[in-house]
Amino acid sequence: MPKKTPPPLYPAQAQRLTALGERLRAARLRRKLSTTLFAERMGASRETLRRLELGDPSIAFSHYFAALHALGLAADIDQLAQDDTLGRQLQDAELPLARKPRAPRSPKAVANNTPAATPSHPSVAEALAKYKKSKN
Repeated sequence: MPKKTPPPLYPAQAQRLTALGERLRAARLRRKLSTTLFAERMGASRETLRRLELGDPSIAFSHYFAALHALGLAADIDQLAQDDTLGRQLQDAELPLARKPRAPRSPKAVANNTPAATPSHPSVAEALAKYKKSKN
């Protein structure tokens, strides 16, 4: 299967990935974990770990999640996009406005709308009459 090229990154995105890699490396070093042991706990190669710590954009998100899990920081993933205030504002802006309730129907309109009172075709009226006679 051919390798997919990741989409180009803006400089600010690249800086964030680099900073994330540096933070993960610092967390690994604070725990005194070697690259070999940490990569094994992640289920990845040492080369993948090296690229992750450098902020390589071609690293799959699953490797970042595995690194957080190996560091005991997997719960931190729940903080991503947790409070999407902009998204909620946009969603609320598209909500339909409240409509006025419909006025109650008049008794005359209700009576005129009954199927027995307004047969749509003469043969329907005949069939209805036959049905009523057979019921009696």
